[in-house]
Amino acid sequence: MASGIRFLHSSQPPVIHGDLKSQNILIDSKFRAKLSDFGFSNRKPDKATGTPLWMAPELLSGQSLNTPKSDMYAVGIIMYEIVARKEPYYDATESNQDLLKGIVDRKKNKRPRIPSYCPIKVKKLIKFLWHGDPSLRPTASELDNRLQEMDFKAFEACAHASGSHSMQEHTKSQGDNDEHFLYQAFPRHVAEVLKSGAKVEPESHDIVTIFFSDIVGFTTIAGQFEPLKVSQLLDRLYLKFDDLSRKHELFKIETIGDAYMCAGNLATDQYLDHVKRVALFAMDAIKAASTTLVDEDDPSHGFINIRVGFHSGPVVSNVVGNLNPRYGVFGDTVNVASRMESNSEKGRIHCSKASAKLLMTQAPEIKVRLRGETEIKGKGKMTTYWVG
Repeated sequence: MASGIRFLHSSQPPVIHGDLKSQNILIDSKFRAKLSDFGFSNRKPDKATGTPLWMAPELLSGQSLNTPKSDMYAVGIIMYEIVARKEPYYDATESNQDLLKGIVDRKKNKRPRIPSYCPIKVKKLIKFLWHGDPSLRPTASELDNRLQEMDFKAFEACAHASGSHSMQEHTKSQGDNDEHFLYQAFPRHVAEVLKSGAKVEPESHDIVTIFFSDIVGFTTIAGQFEPLKVSQLLDRLYLKFDDLSRKHELFKIETIGDAYMCAGNLATDQYLDHVKRVALFAMDAIKAASTTLVDEDDPSHGFINIRVGFHSGPVVSNVVGNLNPRYGVFGDTVNVASRMESNSEKGRIHCSKASAKLLMTQAPEIKVRLRGETEIKGKGKMTTYWVG
């Protein structure tokens, strides 16, 4: 959630959600929070918007329109809900009108009562977020950084104290459905370690093939369409890519904005054909993108174009963080793969010499053509190839 808000607020100009509340935060198959219902962010209202119990005092009083800091106030209310496992002001005895007056009144400073079992660090953060003075509330970037630094055990303590299970116990209790999600988010052997509650140790991989793609002209698209349209576009495209990842048995690592990242020979042993799998996936991905409309409501905007790149080499994989643990790969191989993509062209597949050599062996039927020497940022001149 914090990362999503940070992304919105870092846009120029900042994208203000305008109606942040727990009901507008969805969980995907990898247990990642997704912000939804951007209806208010698409308008330029002449008055404050939102749901009253999540609205900042300055909005309720009519003294201000929505701002990034009013979004942060709503985040404080949501964090209270996470800790207390209850709706805000669930125990209020006054009328809604009197309750809202108490929220606005600086002397009364009415806020939900944070449970006594809430760790001090979490309690302080919540109080800063819903502070009556907007200037004293942390920014989305500051919140994200503080959460990353915070020990996840603090939140587990809240869960235990409120009668809920810890993350590990919750995963076990949910049965096959949650296990399915867990095994999608992490390689099987990593998921098993996480289920046991043990620490995942870094793992070295001698050779993997890393794939990157991004949407050509995405910055223009993002500026031209409202956020809801952009998110729907990405969802349509990456659902197709996810199906293709399963088809070619590649491991999806993550999506970052308009970039899609996956790998061969990472989660399962594909030593003999990992480059072939990635190359075939790349060809299918370009075709899938070319049949995906930019705007389903207005076909005149045409179809999506992507550019693709991949590279083969050693990496280290690890699960990073404990608040929102993520499986990632690290090393120069990742950087080079990313550069192959950024130096590619619309509708084309660009790869390194290392990948090209392996591909010629693993799939001689796939056409590989020398591009020549290409200036690669941070690497100098590299001999690269076109595939397909």
